[in-house]
Amino acid sequence: MKRDRATQEKLEDILFPSSKAKSFRITVVFGYKMSDDYNKAVALAKKNPTYKEEGDGEWIRHSAVYTPSEVDDLFDLFNIINDWESTEILVNHKKIPYGHQLWLPLMWFYRIK
Repeated sequence: MKRDRATQEKLEDILFPSSKAKSFRITVVFGYKMSDDYNKAVALAKKNPTYKEEGDGEWIRHSAVYTPSEVDDLFDLFNIINDWESTEILVNHKKIPYGHQLWLPLMWFYRIK
């Protein structure tokens, strides 16, 4: 059975938990929005190799996992969807407090070059 990268990483996190994360990953999940920027957001998310979509119509959920090396793509996507009610931020595939307010801004440090 073929698994995508995000699903494989989730499975490894469950089967082989450790106190030290292998890498820092941010998963962005968002749904349908009646907005001119919706199609642009979906196109940006689809550029990511971990892109997944579940559901359809107004119940569709888009997700993509970003690593520090993909921080510029994450930044571009988040600037579009940051105030949408359906937006969720997961850290290492887990829903944890302050995803938007703390963890995501920590990722922006990787933009400093």
